[in-house]
Amino acid sequence: MSLLRGVFIVAAKRTPFGTYGGVLKEHSATDLAEHAAKAALTAGSSADAPYIARHVGLRCGVPIPVPALTVNRLCGSGFQSIINGAHEIYLKESEIVLCGGSESMSQAPYAVRNVRFGTKFGFDLKLEDTLWAGLTDLHVKIPMGITAENLAEKYEISREDCDKYAYQTQQRWKAAHDAGHYAAEIAPIEVKLRKEKYPWLRMNTLGLRLRLNKWQSYLLFSKRVEQSQLQMLRVSLMVQLL
Repeated sequence: MSLLRGVFIVAAKRTPFGTYGGVLKEHSATDLAEHAAKAALTAGSSADAPYIARHVGLRCGVPIPVPALTVNRLCGSGFQSIINGAHEIYLKESEIVLCGGSESMSQAPYAVRNVRFGTKFGFDLKLEDTLWAGLTDLHVKIPMGITAENLAEKYEISREDCDKYAYQTQQRWKAAHDAGHYAAEIAPIEVKLRKEKYPWLRMNTLGLRLRLNKWQSYLLFSKRVEQSQLQMLRVSLMVQLL
């Protein structure tokens, strides 16, 4: 008899994509995960990040005895939670598992280091942007964006290649968005704006906001010396912040 069991996704929901400092900036990662999880539970049946799995479960009405596990694999955490959930079912430790990933870059805090036990007179306190720090590998002291630049040089990927690929993906997104392919998976969020509430029913126009025909208008972020190549922000994961 096979040890493996059939694992099925019975419901999948997500929030709309937001922008850095946008209308969802007041929603924490737990708030967003709660919203998507409640929608998934409904569809499938009828600063608190370290405790996000337990808090989301409690907010969704999941019984207290049900185990909760928070995983951290950075950008791959959501996928890892699905893998862990499948393992639970394969091993017959669980019958139904609620999985998900959540993040709110807008609420990334600033931190002050090495002041817990006091400081010297005149000590210059410096705030650390934990969002930027999280994008840097402290083992090799290299930001993620520079790693992308190094790989581009190693594999001879030109700026034009990157631009064409980015443009192609945005056009594909727009076609799928206009065709309504994302409608079923999005759980609308009501946000308060100018004393009025409105439902964010779709992904809005995030792809269009990139203004793909004006790459040169973006911020400078490159180690390359040629000025012609220093005109745009070349950090893939930072696209969502624009």
